[in-house]
Amino acid sequence: MSNPSPDYQSPGPLSVGNVISAAARIYRDRFAVYYKLALIAYLWGFVPIYGWAKFMAISGLLSRLAYGEVSGQPESVREARRHINPRLWTFFLTALLVGLIFLGWYLLFLIIWGLVLFVLATLASQDGAWFVWGIFVLLVIVGIVLFIISILWLSSRLYLTDLAIAIENQSSVTKVINRSWQLTKQFILRIMLIVFVAFLIAIPISLALQIIDTLIRLILMVIFSQDSIIFGLVYFPLSFIISFAISAILLPFWQSIKAVVYYDLRSRREGIDIQLRDSI
Repeated sequence: MSNPSPDYQSPGPLSVGNVISAAARIYRDRFAVYYKLALIAYLWGFVPIYGWAKFMAISGLLSRLAYGEVSGQPESVREARRHINPRLWTFFLTALLVGLIFLGWYLLFLIIWGLVLFVLATLASQDGAWFVWGIFVLLVIVGIVLFIISILWLSSRLYLTDLAIAIENQSSVTKVINRSWQLTKQFILRIMLIVFVAFLIAIPISLALQIIDTLIRLILMVIFSQDSIIFGLVYFPLSFIISFAISAILLPFWQSIKAVVYYDLRSRREGIDIQLRDSI
């Protein structure tokens, strides 16, 4: 049995550098396998309902494989699928419930803040006091900031829902959400920072997509007229394929980061690192 990645060290507080480097190393060492799975996941994404469930399940599969690497208990794709496939619809229903939670929070926030702003706007229109309008504008800005912060907070609390399905034996949607809520408690800011740093790392890949797309467009504009039918028939499929291929590169990276974060939080709260070392 292999040991956990040396780029990840436990115990201690979550280290952004360790999490990112461990996830990157795992993905680098298993690039061929993970990228193939990501491409398959994106292809399934074109199929409504069942295909979306498959996409979520394969995303969970990627996290499970990465978790096996960082925990020192690697699995083959076939072994991991034995755990993932029976929970296909749990992935879908969990994602659906999480989406409804975000929608409910958005509507609640919109109603409460809308009522506050409506009252202030009514008062301002009646007496025309400049300070009332100033408070109104200030509250609009504060509301936007609070909404963004609340969404980031909620996203962090629900960050590990798919990991609870992929790695543990959770099959209840509500238990999955409660599990993520429990694990992420007191680690919200660190999770936000990890995701932010990972986002910064992903930016060059997105920029590369834009550069490649621009180059293709310029080359085709030299060969064909931009208004010609041939230009559209060649450019748009090529642009889509490149976008599809590069997007698939990022999926295993994000899922590997989740796996390392999940391992780290479990080791803090449940001492699984000690149990794993005893079994090696």
